[in-house]
Amino acid sequence: MSIEIKNINKGFGSFSALNNVSLDVPTGELVALLGPSGCGKTTLLRIIAGLETPDSGNIHFHGKDATERAVREREVGFVFQHYALFRHMTVFENVAFGLRVRPKHTRPNDAEIKRRVHELLNLVQLDWLADRYPPQLSGGQRQRIALARALAVEPKVLLLDEPFGALDAKVRKELRRWLRRLHDELHITSVFVTHDQEEALEVADTIVVMNQGKIEQIGSPQQVYDQPATPFVYQFLGNVNQFNGHATNGEIQINNTELKINAPELTQNSPVLAYVRNSDIEVYKESQHTTSTINARIQHIHAVGSLVKLELQLSHQSDVIEAELTQVRFKELALSQGDNVFIVPRNIRVFPSTATQ
Repeated sequence: MSIEIKNINKGFGSFSALNNVSLDVPTGELVALLGPSGCGKTTLLRIIAGLETPDSGNIHFHGKDATERAVREREVGFVFQHYALFRHMTVFENVAFGLRVRPKHTRPNDAEIKRRVHELLNLVQLDWLADRYPPQLSGGQRQRIALARALAVEPKVLLLDEPFGALDAKVRKELRRWLRRLHDELHITSVFVTHDQEEALEVADTIVVMNQGKIEQIGSPQQVYDQPATPFVYQFLGNVNQFNGHATNGEIQINNTELKINAPELTQNSPVLAYVRNSDIEVYKESQHTTSTINARIQHIHAVGSLVKLELQLSHQSDVIEAELTQVRFKELALSQGDNVFIVPRNIRVFPSTATQ
């Protein structure tokens, strides 16, 4: 089932949670609403579910207006961050709950409920826990049971609100891969909320980046990472360095250094912001004799797993930038704290400084 979100506005008192938000979710896609706390992503999810009512705008399911439809009539399954399982019910009865409370004329018989519940428990690979109670399960198991319960009513749309946010990093990573495989098998139109960039990039077909009640960018994980539409998206997705610069004669000069790049589209003699990902800062011990080489001094070295992170102070500047090297490259360079080095930024992206306003 496709979802069309048209010009949605929602406020809570004087606070504007959503400001004229429009979005199309194609049938069978897994879409991530990504953004910081308070950006409006959970409010939008709850409006899609029917748990909140918009101040204005419409929600269409498969071309039909569902804005005034009750939650039960929308045929959505909802998975919360904190599982919301019934502690006094077995795993089996938790999954069966949505089927048992259906109106009598649509309620399956006991044999059909049993068949469907065991089918779902097999799907989430937990049929062996059918007689256990939620407090006896791990966090990852409880979240999979919550997902099975949401799927039991055969929803046309699956909505997930920070589904793995309460879990530790290792379990979260395992469940991300598992959710992606499950979606590829079931193809239910799904929307999930997350503030975890890695989670969105790894799981979603499409990412919707939100900020302050508005959509900043919509695109595939590759698009939003490689071609950020705004400074906010650049800073929110991955580790990035920001430089203040100035455009003159179709070029920019940054931090009063010799670093220049072609920027013919920028206004003559105007302030700009340049962004470079930490992984796109190349480090050398010898000067590269290019106009894009900057002198710097290593302030700190942090080894983090397979990466080494360098804090670099630019020569004659107070600014500190960060670079990420592989362990192999770091060992090749034989770098130490206090060393003077030469850095070359690659894949620089430039915005007018007014783009942050």
